[in-house]
Formats: sequence, C-alpha cells, structure tokens
Amino acid sequence: MKKSYDIGSSEPYWWVDMFLSGIAGMNRVMERDVAAPYLTLVTGPPGSMKSSFCMTMITNHLANQGGFGLYCTVEETVPSLTKATQSLGIRLPPNLQITDFTELRKDNQNMDYLKFTRKMIEHFKQKEGSNFRVFVLDSLGAIYSLTTVNEEMRKKMFDFFDFLRTQGLYTFIITERYSGQQAELEGNEGFLADAILNMGLDLRNGQIVRTLQVEKMRHIRHSMEKQAIQVGQTGLEIIGPLFD
Repeated sequence: MKKSYDIGSSEPYWWVDMFLSGIAGMNRVMERDVAAPYLTLVTGPPGSMKSSFCMTMITNHLANQGGFGLYCTVEETVPSLTKATQSLGIRLPPNLQITDFTELRKDNQNMDYLKFTRKMIEHFKQKEGSNFRVFVLDSLGAIYSLTTVNEEMRKKMFDFFDFLRTQGLYTFIITERYSGQQAELEGNEGFLADAILNMGLDLRNGQIVRTLQVEKMRHIRHSMEKQAIQVGQTGLEIIGPLFD
C-alpha cells in the first residue's frame, strides 16, 4: 500500500492497484490507478453484468493485493450471488465478507437501509482497521425501490456518500440505468460519485456484445471509448475498444 499527502492537509491518502489488479485489460482504459477514498457508480441496464464486474474487481483485488472487502447485496441472496460468481470462474477469497439484506427486508418493512449499512461499515472498520479497503453496495436501485424518494432521502444519500469518503474506502455502488437515462437517477449520486462506469449491451452482427464505457473519472487521465468486455479465466475482462 502506497501513501501520499493531499495538498494543504496533514492527513495521508493511499492507493493500491484496485482497478488495474481487479480487471484484466483495465490498463486500456486508465493511465494509472486512483487514490482512496474513491467512489465509483456502476450503472447499466439489466443483464449488463454490473454485479459480475464488481465481483470480478473485488475478488481479484483481494486475492492479489490482500486487505478486507465487504459486499452488501440488497436484492439477491448470498447462495444466488455465489452461484453466479462461480459460473464465471471467480473464486471467492476468505477476506471477502458478503452480507445479505434479503432476510432483513422481510422482517423490517420500515428499515433504514442506509443507516444499517453505515453501522455495518463502522463495525468492520473498527474490526479490520486500515485493512478494510473496498466496499460494494448492490444495489442502490433496490434501496430506492424500498424507500420513498424525496428531499429527505436525497439528503440522506448525500450524507451517506460523505460518510463513505471519511472511511477511506474504494467504494462501488451498483444501480440500474436504462438507455438515455441520466446518471443522477433518483438522487444526486451521479454528481457525488468520483467515477461513473456505464455497462451496456450492443447488438453487433446479430450478436449481443457487453460493453463498458467511462463517463466520468476524476483525478486520472482515461479513455472514454466504449470497450468490449467478455468472460475470461477469472471473471470479466476488457478486450478493447468497440468502434461504430
């Protein structure tokens, strides 16, 4: 783990090879890695493999770089997520904790999901310390579907994103987004995120091609070309630009 210092601050920030060690071919997209805290919004329509992308990223990173990771699933059970992960050739490392909210949803109809998630992150931060490096929320859309989206909820989301930054984590937040829809979606998350990765489905020569395109990525020089992705030996991988 490497440390540096923010200008005008005595507090160190740090970085590891998160994106570059997590996704094969990511060096085609970004010049180098980014420092934590860093919040990435992973968007796209159903079937674009948003969860698979994040799971590939986090498992490869933890296997190669060490540390501790937390993956919270709101709508999919752990057995279902594990089965999907294994079908892609991804091996779940022992330093990854997967937490399932589906049972909590049944027992607590008025549950404050953001508050509960915050408490859980604080718990693992206290337990793991600086070893806790990466967090995935799957998905924001599921939380919105269970919550009244109003100004109070938008303020809670702003506070939640601000809280995530104070924890010094690489954060990946998944949410569904349909063609032509803006990145801010229900709240202000598109504006608050450091990066927006748009997963897509393109029809080429009668075949569906899954894609990834960077719409926003702060602090780093990056490509904005649409990239073709495929399932490789250890999950998803980027195979190169997809030209029109």
